[in-house]
Amino acid sequence: MELIKEKSALSTIFWGGLIAGILDANAAVVVYWFFKDLNPFQVLQYVASGVFGPSTADGSLIYVVVGLIFHFVIAYTFAIFFFFIYPKVGFIKNNIIVAGLVYGLSIWLLMNAIILPNSNIPKSPMDFVSVIEAFWHMVLVGLPIAIITDKYYQKK
Repeated sequence: MELIKEKSALSTIFWGGLIAGILDANAAVVVYWFFKDLNPFQVLQYVASGVFGPSTADGSLIYVVVGLIFHFVIAYTFAIFFFFIYPKVGFIKNNIIVAGLVYGLSIWLLMNAIILPNSNIPKSPMDFVSVIEAFWHMVLVGLPIAIITDKYYQKK
């Protein structure tokens, strides 16, 4: 990852949130297209439905844009949080891969146990797609955030 040179806290958070957000969005598009027959626009409208409810399924492009914004706000929130807990939790520094995977699983659990049930997104049962979601959050969200953050702190 020579292209990503974390020289400041802000650039570390920027790259962590951006990469995790892009990987997460792409995984969601592929998985939901394959298993739920949703196109990329519908996936982003689904994200927007957390705030605006079922009206986001009206095909409006504005909800696609809003869903994309919400998606990256969430990704950056998790990148910021990890950046600030990194120096405070000793386990992370010595086990960055495990910490990243655990962090990704924690993100998935938080989203599915607290955030989504308290949003306007309809309840859905735990199924095979849920297992895939947990796995991709571990590998494609938690791990990149952890590695990018670790790279910054190792240089300090």
